Formats: sequence, structure tokens, C-alpha cells
Amino acid sequence: MAQTVTEVTSEVLEAVSRAVPVQVDGWVPTVQGAVGQVLGLRGLDGTRYVLKTYPPHAAAAAATESLALDRLRKVPGVPVPAVVLSGRLGGPDPVSYLLTSRLPGVRWADRRSGLSRAQSWGLIAEVGRLLRRLHQLPGRRFGPLELDGPSWSDAWQRVDVRCDELVRQDLRADGSRELTGRIRRLVDRRRVAFDSSGPPVLCHNDFNGGNILVTESGDPAVRGVVDLEGASWDDPLWDLAKTRLHVRHHDAAAAEVLTRAYGVEEQAELQRLDVYEVLHALAERTWITLDRPPGWRRSVAVLESRLVECT
Repeated sequence: MAQTVTEVTSEVLEAVSRAVPVQVDGWVPTVQGAVGQVLGLRGLDGTRYVLKTYPPHAAAAAATESLALDRLRKVPGVPVPAVVLSGRLGGPDPVSYLLTSRLPGVRWADRRSGLSRAQSWGLIAEVGRLLRRLHQLPGRRFGPLELDGPSWSDAWQRVDVRCDELVRQDLRADGSRELTGRIRRLVDRRRVAFDSSGPPVLCHNDFNGGNILVTESGDPAVRGVVDLEGASWDDPLWDLAKTRLHVRHHDAAAAEVLTRAYGVEEQAELQRLDVYEVLHALAERTWITLDRPPGWRRSVAVLESRLVECT
């Protein structure tokens, strides 16, 4: 019989406590992540921690997050948690876990509705500059942080394969052949723009309101970046494009604020950024169609309108 989340968490807590004396302190995030379950702990000296457990199928995500956090801790001005302890519980369905320091602040998403436009745009500009700082760690190939798995030698090979994969996924979700054909042709038309792409860098790949921590009150300022289980070596503009799509969803005009703050100016860069945002929008349209969260029809209509506009 499969173990419950509570049973698994209790076993992990017991394993962690043998190395670092801690107890549950009642803190939990307002929204649990899609990959791991998060719980707040406190040490005997009052130090605050976060314990994140990953189901058996997410072992690679746990390893990726641990590696990404370790590397980014060396980048000045990028506030990420410190890894205190990591491991796996054995058995037929091993569970991975990560104990990290707990950063101050609340999710950007939890403060967004209470911010003025000036405050919001100021925060978005800070997010753009922070993402630029995060993109300082170069890799040797495009693909997963660990050596296991597929890899590509340049940005064009990466986006070419991505486009085909996303088109196939969308068609399996009863997407439009006419629209996906337009997207494929857009990518092909922008082929030359990818010649100017440099080497890959470490990318967050989910740099959005749920994973950026900000001050709890007053003028908002970034206090931390979390949830790096999807990190990879990639074109930094791929990362920026996903954040820009997220920002555009809440305030279309603010997308340009983010782009300027990040520092995208060259025509080829802008073209790559536009292509990447279209692919992110296609991916989001596909999963919304399949998962059908509340309000999914409206979300799909908005994304389809954006895709038609861009292609």
C-alpha cells in the first residue's frame, strides 16, 4: 500500500532530526508547489528552515534543485536558500528531501493585488535586473543541469526540437493545426536570430510571482528566489520570455518594463525573445486545455488571441 504524505513527511522528519535537531514550527507556504511538498521547521537555536520532500518520480527535480541552489549561492546579489541537508529515504518508492534555510518575505503573487501601478512597475524592473544577475553561470551545453539526459550544442538546435515537441503536444490536446503551423513557420523565419545566441547559462525556468519572495509590507522589494527544480542550461532569453509572459498576463504594458530592465536591446535578441514567449504561450495553452482549471476557457481564449497576434 502506498504511503500517505503525512507518513512520508514523518519519516523524513525523523531522518533530518538525526542530523539537525529541528521541530515543526507551523509555517507553511500559502500555496504548495507542483513538484515538492514544503514544511517549515525551526532549530533549537531558533534558526528557521524549510523542508521540501519530493515524490519518487521527482528524484531528478530534487537533484536539480540542490545543484542549482549550490551554484547560485556563489552569485552575488541573487538571494537563494542555502542547502543544509539533502538525501533520499530507501525502499521501493524512495522519497528525496532537501532541508534549506528559510528566506524572509512573502510570495510576490500574494502582494500583487495590493500594489499600486508605480509600486508594481518598480518591482517588475527589479525582477528584470535580478534575473539578469542570475544569468551569470555559463554552461557547456544546452539541457539539464546534470549530465544525464538530452543535450544540444546551440540555441537553434534547442528551440527547433522544443518547437516540434510543443506542436505535437498541442495537437494531441486537440489543438489547431493551422495555429501550430503558423508557430512553426514563425520559428523558421527567425532562424538567423539564433545565430547571435551565446553559450547557455543557468536558468530558473519558473521565475514568477509564486517563486519570488518580496517584503511583507511597504514598498515591495525582492527578498528571495525559490523553487529551482526546473533549472537548466539554456538561452537566458528563454528564461526571460517565461517571466515576460507571466507579467503580461497581469499587465500587458509592464512586459516592456521587464524587457528594458533586463537589458534586451538588439534586434536579434528581441526576435528570439518573441519566439520564446510564443512557445511558452503554446505550452501554457496546452496544459490548461488538458488540466482545465477554473476559468480555463477564458485563459485558453486569451492565449490563443496572443498566439494569433504574434504569428
